[in-house]
Amino acid sequence: MDHWKKLVATFMISQTVSLLGSMLVMYSIFWYVTLSTQSGLMMTIMVMCSFVPAIIISPFAGVWADRLNRKKLMIAADLVIAAVTFMMAILFFIGVKELWIVFVISVIRAFGQSVHQPAVSAVYPQIVPKDQLVRIQGISQGIQSTSMIIMPLLAGLLLATTSIEWIFFIDVATAIIAVAILVFYVKLPKHQSELNQEEIHYFKDIKNGIRYAFSHPLIMNILVFGFLFMIVVAAPSFLTYLQVARVFGPEAWRLSVLEAVFGTGMLLGSVVIAIWGGFKNRLITYFLAYIAIGIGTMGLGIPFNFWVYIGFWAFVGFFIALSSPLLVALIQEKVDPLYIGRIFSVFGLIHTISLPLGMLVFGPLSDVMNVSDIIFFSGVIMVVLAVSVLFKKSLIKEGIKIEKPVTMNEEPVNA
Repeated sequence: MDHWKKLVATFMISQTVSLLGSMLVMYSIFWYVTLSTQSGLMMTIMVMCSFVPAIIISPFAGVWADRLNRKKLMIAADLVIAAVTFMMAILFFIGVKELWIVFVISVIRAFGQSVHQPAVSAVYPQIVPKDQLVRIQGISQGIQSTSMIIMPLLAGLLLATTSIEWIFFIDVATAIIAVAILVFYVKLPKHQSELNQEEIHYFKDIKNGIRYAFSHPLIMNILVFGFLFMIVVAAPSFLTYLQVARVFGPEAWRLSVLEAVFGTGMLLGSVVIAIWGGFKNRLITYFLAYIAIGIGTMGLGIPFNFWVYIGFWAFVGFFIALSSPLLVALIQEKVDPLYIGRIFSVFGLIHTISLPLGMLVFGPLSDVMNVSDIIFFSGVIMVVLAVSVLFKKSLIKEGIKIEKPVTMNEEPVNA
């Protein structure tokens, strides 16, 4: 096996172990809040606790991913998340199970995850040949999709047979294993900024990262599209559990099956994109996939049968898996390596802002309107957005792969 393949495989194993525990906790917490309250307002608070911290930390996390040792960042983030999850497990174990504890711990976990993700995304172009990025991202997406099949089923089984605090302990164990693999088996090469030991000027670096993002034609347009699209995506993303509980019944097995079928769709999409790679112009594949996501969301808004309903979720998952690796690979190919962490951070920040904005509208609205109607009309808006961008020729031409990224110097713009 080539050296880079062995390194990538070991790195993927560490991140998969970490992912498994995190997904168990994520499903368990959201289901705990949903099924115990069945309140759109409580779900909105939960979303705020999970996403607002990322708004605060993401710009700094992007700078850290570009300037500091990425392995140490990932290890620190994993250990912080494990520590607070352990605290929550102990509190639940002794009978302290108030919702405010869940909200506070979710805030801290969100900080850790917001530091972890840009570092992970920045590592791949550091260790993977450029012509292999789409394939590797497809494999990575496939691992996540497989986890989305297994983990909700396991979470549902554990919630039905044991108390939630034991799931928290599992997450602590997987985090420790992931950190151990990183420490002892993953030897990452130093990136350019780390080698130069450049001094960090946070606000200058953040400003330069934002400047780079909005002066780069591809990045700017995708950011605007993503911001608008993700506001609307908040409806099906976070109201689904409420919709299932209200329309079909509040049984945990329904949520497990839904997530597993969604993960199956994502796994199939991941396999297809890893083998196929998309059309020569990747943005055409990307926006066609988003049109299909909108159509599938419209189907979710007509929940006349549970099994047909989850079939639409498989359809949506398939096309999400087609689109995500393409976007990540385009960023990794076309963005100057000096800015890669900050650009992923900007994307994370935009999504982190847009989803809570959507939930601020859709969450309270779901307590006074039919949830299915909200989801149906969100699908209509998704299709309109994706179709309008697909016919923007000046953007679509940016979907053709180039060999060298656009570069810019690190000098700040004069005010």
